[in-house]
Amino acid sequence: MPAHQRLSVFIIDDDGITRSLLRVIIHGDHYDVVGDAGTAESARLRLRSLRADIICLDVVMPDGNGLELLNWISEKQPKAAVLMVTASTDRSTVEQSLRNGAKGYIVKPFNPGTVMNTLDKIAAQIHAQRAAGKA
Repeated sequence: MPAHQRLSVFIIDDDGITRSLLRVIIHGDHYDVVGDAGTAESARLRLRSLRADIICLDVVMPDGNGLELLNWISEKQPKAAVLMVTASTDRSTVEQSLRNGAKGYIVKPFNPGTVMNTLDKIAAQIHAQRAAGKA
């Protein structure tokens, strides 16, 4: 697979400003933001019919926990790479996220460079897996 192939990104965050900011930062030559959701339930509904290569996921949501949603995503979309984007900095949350399959962890407030560097690292892993025929 060519390294320049665009990857699809789905954003899950309860804050509309954060979703909009991530959309602006991410959308470009290498990524297409294919959708977003502001609640765990709306994310589940959207992701039942939509596939994404990368999912940006907040931990704290009004109707659920991002760690529980991470487990659901891992089961329903095992090929999706999850990037946690959250204000939660406690060690147990970070460790549990990574242990449960998150490919990265960005703490809010974030800067565009950190978001893109982390996405590019995840994208390189995805492209390598696909090139090796593992995905």
